[in-house]
Order: sequence, then structure tokens, then C-alpha cells
Amino acid sequence: MLKVGITGSIGTGKSLASNFFKEKGYTVLDADLINQALLKDEKVIQEINHKLFDLDSKALDKKKVRELIFSNPKKKEVLESILHPIIYIKMEEALKKLEHEAIVFLDVPLLFEAEFDQLTDYNLVIFASKDHQIDRLIKRDSITKQEALLRIKAHFDIRQKMRLGDYVINNDESVENTLEQLNQWLENFKKVGQRFINRKKFEKYI
Repeated sequence: MLKVGITGSIGTGKSLASNFFKEKGYTVLDADLINQALLKDEKVIQEINHKLFDLDSKALDKKKVRELIFSNPKKKEVLESILHPIIYIKMEEALKKLEHEAIVFLDVPLLFEAEFDQLTDYNLVIFASKDHQIDRLIKRDSITKQEALLRIKAHFDIRQKMRLGDYVINNDESVENTLEQLNQWLENFKKVGQRFINRKKFEKYI
């Protein structure tokens, strides 16, 4: 089994890539979906409320949490210290059950930041310019430009992720163009991916 990480910065188009691979019949383990499930777990909620707000409550104000972590890096680290180890273990357990599959994708926004790349063999970075990121976030989440910039800053710079990744998909043009790149990448990867020794050997798409 080859394990391929999908990452990028917020608003670069990771979901577009994940959905493409799902439609092709591949399993995609989604860190955000695991995270959403954890935020419904009473024990996890209580720990978050206690460590972030010094509250004893089983109700989570997600908007309040978002505002806090995007404005307070230390609180963001506290939240991640609660959630990331659990998400990592759940992905690890899921991968063990998928050993018979040829390729499995892991969609992890903070793949490099949280060291989830330890679970992967290769990593695919979805690129978009900051202007495109801002526009997409404003439209998608109905937020201000300033709020969008704060969210973008919560990730590694996209150029840094491109240096750390093995492949890059440019999502700065049309959806059709991006899907064509993904299809070309997949067809090439299926042919030669299993024979790679050097992780940096494959042509980058950008």
C-alpha cells in the first residue's frame, strides 16, 4: 500500500483533490472529518473548555473557539495538543485496516505542521496564490479579508509546503485545469510510483 498525503493551505483546494480521488474509487482519510466527530465527544469538549476557557461544560461554542485560536497562537497549540494525537491514532488504526488497498490518500491540512507526514510515503501539495485563497475564504465562509488572512497565517507558508512536498498541483486556474492535472498525476503515479526510491524524483506539476 502506498500512502499519499494531500495538503495545502486553507482555501487552496484540498477538498477538490480529495473529491477527485474519491470519485476515482480511492479511500481518502479526512482529518477534518475525524476532527468534527471529536468535537461532538463530551469528554473531548470538556477538556477543550477546561484548557481553553477554564470552564466545566459539555457544550462547545465553536465560533468562540475559532476566534480564540486564530488570535492566540498559544491557545491554538493547546487545542492541537488535545486533538492531533487522537486524530493521528485514528488514522493509524484506519490504515492498518486498509493494507490490501494499492493507494490510500490522507487529507490533512496541517500535514507537515503536525508531523502527519510520518504516516505517508509521498505528499501532494495543492497550491493557490494568496489572492485566490483570500477570495475563496471570503466567499466560502462569509468572513472579512482580515479574518481570511489570520486563517492563512495559521498554516505554514504554502511555498514552504511546496518545498516539503513531493508533488505540486496548481489550483490557481480553472477547476477543469486542476482536475486535468490531478488525472495526469494519478495516471503517472500508478505507473511508476511503486518503483520510486528517491522521494524527490518525480516531476512536480506547477
